[in-house]
Amino acid sequence: MLTTIRTCARPALGARVAACLLAGLLALPAQAAPSTASGTSTGRDVVGTWIARIDQRAAELEAMPRVQQTRVGYGSVLKKGDGGMVDVVAPGPVRPSDVPEGTAPAAGTAPTVVVTPPAEPIPQADPSATPGNALSGTATPGTVVEVLPPPPALTIQVRARAADRVGRLSTRLIELGFLNQEQWTETFDDNLEVAVRAFQLSEGLMQDGKVGEVTRQALDRTPKEAAKLMRGATASMRALQASVPDTVILVNLPSQTVSYIERGKLNFTMRAVVGRPSRQTPLLQDRVTSVTINPTWTVPPTVLVEDKLPVLRKKGNTGIKDAVVYLDGVEVVPESINWWQVTPERIRIVQKPGDDNALGRFRFNLTNGDGIFLHGTNDPRLFERDLRAASSGCVRLADARMVAETLLRPAKLDSAAIERQLDSGKTKTVSLPNAVPVRFVYWTSTVETDGTVRVHPGIYDDVPTSSSAPSASQAPAAAGTVSAPRRVEPKPVRPTPAAAPQPAPAPAQSSSTATPARAADTRNGAEAVRTAM
Repeated sequence: MLTTIRTCARPALGARVAACLLAGLLALPAQAAPSTASGTSTGRDVVGTWIARIDQRAAELEAMPRVQQTRVGYGSVLKKGDGGMVDVVAPGPVRPSDVPEGTAPAAGTAPTVVVTPPAEPIPQADPSATPGNALSGTATPGTVVEVLPPPPALTIQVRARAADRVGRLSTRLIELGFLNQEQWTETFDDNLEVAVRAFQLSEGLMQDGKVGEVTRQALDRTPKEAAKLMRGATASMRALQASVPDTVILVNLPSQTVSYIERGKLNFTMRAVVGRPSRQTPLLQDRVTSVTINPTWTVPPTVLVEDKLPVLRKKGNTGIKDAVVYLDGVEVVPESINWWQVTPERIRIVQKPGDDNALGRFRFNLTNGDGIFLHGTNDPRLFERDLRAASSGCVRLADARMVAETLLRPAKLDSAAIERQLDSGKTKTVSLPNAVPVRFVYWTSTVETDGTVRVHPGIYDDVPTSSSAPSASQAPAAAGTVSAPRRVEPKPVRPTPAAAPQPAPAPAQSSSTATPARAADTRNGAEAVRTAM
């Protein structure tokens, strides 16, 4: 009996053991996956993934056979209605008139010509002819002869100046497969506009249906040129990869975007506005130490000298809404000052917080000595452009509110608290528990979240030089402030006629005593920091 039980139990025991072993094997990947996702991904891995994808795409382009490619070429913006044939009015004949020079004939009257006797005698007219009769072929001296009205203006059709470029645009879109061969045209019509929009969508550009400079460059770019830009980008990425932190803000100047990598994962990428070619954004290695809500804006020296002081001298005001002007530290009424007799270093212009503030509602304070930082904006229209190199050096964010909520989360400041602070209208600076590294890079190729590789031509003729923020051993800037920028030498002041004498400035005080005007300027937590925008 016992033997029978043991015989029957063995298969059941073996089945249970096999089931346990199988369950354990199946559970191993499930247990290993969380550890991989939670701890091993780093910022270096993210950049390494981008490098591999861009190199792969560059190799594909380099392997493509060389084919003839039509270039649209430089020129003005091409848009719907350009090209084709245009009507031109030919100039009419010049007719004689007895109207004195500079006097227009009366309305409704035909111009006339007075026939005057010639200097030499004329043959006698036929006696049978009636004086003034046109059939006689001879006009009596002094007779007024009516001149026939001029013929209608001659209108002719000629090819428009843009017709050649529109034709090349059609050819290029046919080569790329966005237009059929029978749709070739020299007139920018509806079919051509649809094809341009489709091309812009494929390139990640704004789909406005117009061929501006960015779209033109994308159309004219050869595979070899695109691969070269990609190889240059991966070389720059490799140089940074070893030192990139796991949490970092990447400001890429050619793509004019800002990306945030948090704990080795890409959190977001958004459009940005960077420095214009004449006021380039430098390649910095810095960190965000604090976030200012409802910031003031102090006009930086470069903007003051080149932009605002000429307006003050010409119009007597700054042209900035809700701005306060200080002369030698004392608030003044701009219209009461002869600004031609004032040098730039004596002037300070501060814009109050609010929706009209040039920095928007958020400023992300860095530690560099160039006055460069990240901020919002009061004019979001620039983010609709493909070319957004338009600032004076600072970086404007398309969604500064989202960046603020992300960075302030470790500071225990949620969206509701931020909203309450915004509604108060008061300036407040919140220090971050851990400063967030920021890297300004010049990468001419990037990878989107779906793996698509984009190419970005350089926005500057010369790549900006790299510079680093002060080391951690140096004293950091106070919360909510930015180090003073480099001094800008003022332009020579144009001499002007003597004006009414101005009141003498207040005597200088020692650095240990603050003037009442400056104390009033900094009340309610509003900072007056000399920064670039």
